Amino acid sequence: MKNEVKIFLESDLLERYMLGEVSQEEEVRIEHFISKYPEVEQEYITLQENLELYAKAHAMQVPSNVKNEVMAQVKATKTVAASAPKKSVPWYFIAACVTTLLFGATTITLWKQNRLLSTEKNTVASQIENLKNDIVSTNAKLENIKSKYAVLNDPETRKYIIKGNERAKNLRSVAYVNPKEKLSAINVLSMPELPKDKELKMWAEINGEMVCLGVIEKADRKLMALPFKDNASNYKITIESKGNDNFASIDSEVANIKLTE
Repeated sequence: MKNEVKIFLESDLLERYMLGEVSQEEEVRIEHFISKYPEVEQEYITLQENLELYAKAHAMQVPSNVKNEVMAQVKATKTVAASAPKKSVPWYFIAACVTTLLFGATTITLWKQNRLLSTEKNTVASQIENLKNDIVSTNAKLENIKSKYAVLNDPETRKYIIKGNERAKNLRSVAYVNPKEKLSAINVLSMPELPKDKELKMWAEINGEMVCLGVIEKADRKLMALPFKDNASNYKITIESKGNDNFASIDSEVANIKLTE
């Protein structure tokens, strides 16, 4: 099947064509596709059959007052026709036309209502799914926060006050290390203003080697998790060029935290 035919069938042009809700340009295009492509013609026939079945399933009885008005109009038409020299239209033909028009209007109304309900159903289902995802995400965040603060209250958790040296006098933070749970975190209270190409980084010294734990950012007094490293003897904070994760410069050190055994 050609790509343009596939795109055409996936649109709602045929349905709107059947309901008379297309522009003149769209109508010409639709009729061109119906006459040119057998698959489009078959889809159009299928929609007609479905509409007919739908109309029969939801057929509504014509109200009695409408029937009376139709019969009155028929009688009036018969009276006029009797006095006219030309041949009159049979009354039952007029009644059939009026009934057909009423039936068609009812069918189209029911078809539109069904499509509207289907659209609203899909929208509600999508909103419910999004709400479920939000609840799962929120619960996960709450559990993460709960576990962090549970570690803070653990007797095994060690607390380290960090103050910057002459290079970063405004640096104030608190580090938490729990060797038992293998968790570490830092709470940055204040930090110096840095050039755009610089950033604060935390390092763990392990067997004489410096391992980067990540960039330190102020997060409105919230805990920031850090990777836990076994056998770390101390932590260091340095001011480094952005992107440098390979080594800690000696002359860029602004804080040093000796870990207790």
